[in-house]
Amino acid sequence: MINKINRLFSKIFAFIYLLCFKVRWRKVIRKYDRTSDNIIWIKTHPLLHLLDYLKYNDLLSDVALIDSFAQLKPSYRIVVSKNIGKIVNKKIFYNISETCNFYNLANYSNSLFFVVSELEKQGNKIFPGSYEVNLWENKAFMQEEFNRLEISHPKTLIINRNSNELPIQDLKYPVLVKEIHSAGSRGVKKVNNQSELEERVKEAFDKGHSKVLVQHLINMRKDLRVIVMKSSIVLYYWRVNNTKEWKPTATSFGNTTEFGNFPSIWQDFFVTTLDKLNIPTGAFDIAWEGDDIKTTPLVLEVSPSYQPNPELPPQYKSLPFKEYKKKLFIKNAYHKEYIDIVFKIKMDLVKTWFDYA
Repeated sequence: MINKINRLFSKIFAFIYLLCFKVRWRKVIRKYDRTSDNIIWIKTHPLLHLLDYLKYNDLLSDVALIDSFAQLKPSYRIVVSKNIGKIVNKKIFYNISETCNFYNLANYSNSLFFVVSELEKQGNKIFPGSYEVNLWENKAFMQEEFNRLEISHPKTLIINRNSNELPIQDLKYPVLVKEIHSAGSRGVKKVNNQSELEERVKEAFDKGHSKVLVQHLINMRKDLRVIVMKSSIVLYYWRVNNTKEWKPTATSFGNTTEFGNFPSIWQDFFVTTLDKLNIPTGAFDIAWEGDDIKTTPLVLEVSPSYQPNPELPPQYKSLPFKEYKKKLFIKNAYHKEYIDIVFKIKMDLVKTWFDYA
């Protein structure tokens, strides 16, 4: 009960800080021009889909985008929801999120991919573009790109729904089964034998997934989330499993978040990998076999859209990150630091987009 109250107050304080202190409303209003060729697309109508709009942090992302635009460009205008289909020969900027999945499809990225692709065919320059959307939470396409671009990653088998039989005879168990459209380690299962594997694959297909990944299980108890933009490391942190048993890397499964000890010997590898993918920014999940950072990094996943964790302020270094997040009435509270880092990253990304535009 106390945790729920803390989360509620944290959201209230974040909302107040965002709208009353963070946004530079004068510039936001002054730069707005209903005839501008620079379009900010609010993908879902905030009033018609309010709960989803708040659930996926779209409010924060969209406000940060608008504020960044107001500081950097001569003018902009906003187009909401389905009205974007009328736009031709313009520059369109938006935030990727799950809120475009109006039909609750298993492949929730495909609806957005279709819209963005059609907008590109109408002569628009759109940021993020269709390639980035295709990378977003589409693990099959992601793995295919890793293979094509020779990006080091765990050995992975892609199984198609229409396969007559599973090509799994030579697998060494245990392995991981991954649904291709999921986030936050949802849809990731460890299986110990062929019977379990067949059951998990069928389960994924029954949910509507067209493909399933079967992946080598790395001997690891931590992974590195590193956010790269162009040639710079923006942010990083470790997700650490403090038990002896395997479990998904997301902190929602009980893993701890730790800062520091950046493996600087691999900085060029991270930047080069982003460059190979030819995207302006990406959040990489990186692991090493046996947690030995002297060995070649293995890219588990990459996402062109991400939610960052702000680094612990120096005065709270002794606190576990999850305890720091609970403290509301302190200087540099989590809700403030989180909003600040989202705004900073969005500003840097918008500058990067303008280089492409």
